[in-house]
Amino acid sequence: MLSKTANKWMWVALAGLVVLASPIAGASEGGGGFLSVAKNMSFMGYVLVAVSIAGVALGLQAFVSIRPHLLRPPHTAQELIALCQEGNLDEAAELAQSEDNFLAKVATAALANAQYGEKAMESAMADAGEIEAGKYLSKIGILNLIAALAPMLGLTGTTLGMIKTFAIIGEKADAVTASDMAIGISEALVCTFIGLMVAIPLLSIAFFLKTKLMQSVHEISNDVGEMIRSVSGSEKAQ
Repeated sequence: MLSKTANKWMWVALAGLVVLASPIAGASEGGGGFLSVAKNMSFMGYVLVAVSIAGVALGLQAFVSIRPHLLRPPHTAQELIALCQEGNLDEAAELAQSEDNFLAKVATAALANAQYGEKAMESAMADAGEIEAGKYLSKIGILNLIAALAPMLGLTGTTLGMIKTFAIIGEKADAVTASDMAIGISEALVCTFIGLMVAIPLLSIAFFLKTKLMQSVHEISNDVGEMIRSVSGSEKAQ
């Protein structure tokens, strides 16, 4: 197993490869690839490339960690419900504590309050669910933040490129040529392009992950709710 630090660097390296192989690499018809485009990038363009690498790395990490079968392993859900229905609360608690996932942590919190009644279990379930969901929502929030900042950084680069273009026009006046103007305009358009290429995929990934997360939260709530009803029913029967 890779350490957490090595795992993070692996994602960063993979993200860098994705960026270099992205549509940016084919943006120049001259066939020079990313290096050719890099010649026309301003400082803000390089900032955007760094942001895109970070965004893709974080997106991949979130995509890997926020998966329904990891948040809520089906076999664990079935076993916990079955144990609660049989009245084996100690075994159910041991099973929940032995695993490290969203469902197990919420179930552990609920079972720890079984002696205090149904309301206490439901309150513990809600609190634990909110805490765990917040951890994953923070990852999605970072993706949304990067997606929101990228077009703004791109617009900043576009503005700098246009300032450069008008500065050249002001200096050379009537002697200015199309090639002189093209340099600044190229810098401006490259920044705009990179900003959009960062924002669009990250927004899509963030929306997809949030949808999956909310679906898993709903299913986990139903599972733990079924456990609570089984425990409450057993206590009332006694």
